[in-house]
Amino acid sequence: MIPSKAARRYSAALLGFALETKTLPRVLKDIEHVHQTIQHSRELVLFLRNPVIKADKKREAIKQLFGKSVSAEVNAFFDLIAEKSRFNLIAGIMQAFIDAYRRHEGIELVQVFFAEQPEAEQLSRIKKALEVKTGKTVELITKHKPGLIGGLVVKIDDTVIDGSVKHKLEQLQYLFFKAAI
Repeated sequence: MIPSKAARRYSAALLGFALETKTLPRVLKDIEHVHQTIQHSRELVLFLRNPVIKADKKREAIKQLFGKSVSAEVNAFFDLIAEKSRFNLIAGIMQAFIDAYRRHEGIELVQVFFAEQPEAEQLSRIKKALEVKTGKTVELITKHKPGLIGGLVVKIDDTVIDGSVKHKLEQLQYLFFKAAI
């Protein structure tokens, strides 16, 4: 999901506030908690996006869910969202905040696809190599991809580095056909 322009503005304001008040670690932890909860509850997303339900009802539900588990700063932010009737943007705001935090800290989110889950030592070497290549701190997301024969595929933003056996075989097949013509 790509956050809307409005969601990015709200998240930028929250990030600026957290930096200014030196509460960024606590706010980040709270936002990640809220984000995970929202991502795993389709009913909550539908409730928050429903235009028929009034903002004060949505705020009360959010207060019941997160009021005691998040910081005063995040609760105040929820009050602002309620005041502006923007609960329909909350999932996007949470994602945009996490994205903005990563940019601020120089963290690159990298997806690595494997035929079989590698060992911790292999992941560590891959992470170090990617940090050298990108010049940033790397956060790995590993995923199993059944179509791979072996090797790995790395996705950094919109760049794909295909080191899979399947890709190497396709390249070899292309070279054979090209040589035959």
